[in-house]
This record gives sequence, structure tokens and C-alpha cells, in this order.
Amino acid sequence: MIITIHQPNFLPWLGFFNKVRSSDLLIIGDHIQFERRGFQNRNRIKTDQGSKWLTIPIIREYPQAINKVKIHEEPRNGLTWRDLHLRTLRTYYGKAPYYEKYIGIFENIYMEKINLLAENNLKFLSAIFDILGLDIKMKKASEMTTANTRTEEIIEICKTLGADSYLSGMGGLRYMECGLFEKNGIKLLFNNYSHPVYNQQFMKIGFLPNLSIIDLIFNAGPDSLEIIKSGFKGFEMTPISQ
Repeated sequence: MIITIHQPNFLPWLGFFNKVRSSDLLIIGDHIQFERRGFQNRNRIKTDQGSKWLTIPIIREYPQAINKVKIHEEPRNGLTWRDLHLRTLRTYYGKAPYYEKYIGIFENIYMEKINLLAENNLKFLSAIFDILGLDIKMKKASEMTTANTRTEEIIEICKTLGADSYLSGMGGLRYMECGLFEKNGIKLLFNNYSHPVYNQQFMKIGFLPNLSIIDLIFNAGPDSLEIIKSGFKGFEMTPISQ
């Protein structure tokens, strides 16, 4: 069994969904500390001027786990952040081929007014899995007993769930002790992913990679999953010496 662990980011990029579809189980790292200026409460979309951040305003203490972070709901100039997001999506994707087909799904989630950031993000993730036709099994890391270091924690989760392989993003090389996986009989795999090119809005300014999945869905609709798959170059195994 292959498992992957990822924090509950807001409307993630394509590589996240390839990593998840290549795994048997997704562990939601909702116990991880909130990362300022990361992708936990924001992501990028495309405009006629380039990329633009969609940001969820938050109320938080430092340090604080993602699953404890609350959303700041106070309106500005009479508009909530939810209103602003939907207005922004309408402005830049209103003419996209599949905007009308899918915008209602996102509108419904925005209007639920979920107070906790992680739960809000998971609601969006579940909806996107349905759109892509992915049947994903998920479990929250906060509901499990974990070890001290990040690598030990991953290994402990793998052992608890009976997984023989762990699939990481390439960024895992920055913090994982790769040799510990072999010592514990767990195969360490990396998601070798090359961002695919597809038709976007505002192609006069060129193709912009690494945007939120929402860009792909509004532009490619039912072809989105196949486009995601096209960027997968296979599993890469990192030498233990690293």
C-alpha cells in the first residue's frame, strides 16, 4: 500500500492531485504548523495581467496547527472574502469553457461559511475529487499518534496503517532523513511530475504553470484528470545516501 501525506492546502496545484491519485491513502497533515505566506490559506489564479492570489483571511496565534486556525469573517466595504473570491472568479473565468458547469459547486461551499481553515479546505478538496472522478480515501494525521521528528512521524504512520511505500513530493528532500525509510522496510518514492500545458484564458500573455486546480477545471472540464495524468513521469527513488 502506498500512502502520501499532505497538509490541507487551499485549492492546490495539479501536482498535488497527481500525487494523491497515485496513492492508496491520503493522510491529511492537519496537525502541521500553519505556514505564513504558504499555500494553506491562498493560491494563485490567472488574470489578463498575470497571476493573482486568492487569499482566505485568518485569525491565528503563533505557533498554531492548521486545524486550529480560524477564518476571519468580518466584511470589508460591505463584502466578505467569500464575495470577493466569487467576484474575482467570475471576472477572470466567466468566459472559460466550463465556468458555468462548475461554478455552482464552488459557490455552495463558499456559502457554507465553514469557520475553520482546514475544514474549509477539505470541503473544497472533496468537491474537486468528485469533479475529477477520484475515489480518495483520507485520514487526518491529528487523529493518530505521532512521533517526534517529521521523518519518524511519517514512518510511524506508515507502520500503523500497514503501508510498505511512502510517496513524497520532491520538496520532501529538504527535510526527510531518507535512510530511515530503508531501515524501517518502507520504500520511499518521489512524485516525478512535469507540469502539463493546456489551454488557459488570456493566452496572449503565455501559459502560466503551477496555478490552482480551479484554473484547469474551468478551462478543461471533463478532460482535467487526463491532463493531470499527462504530467506524471513515474516514481523516482532517491538514493539512500541522500
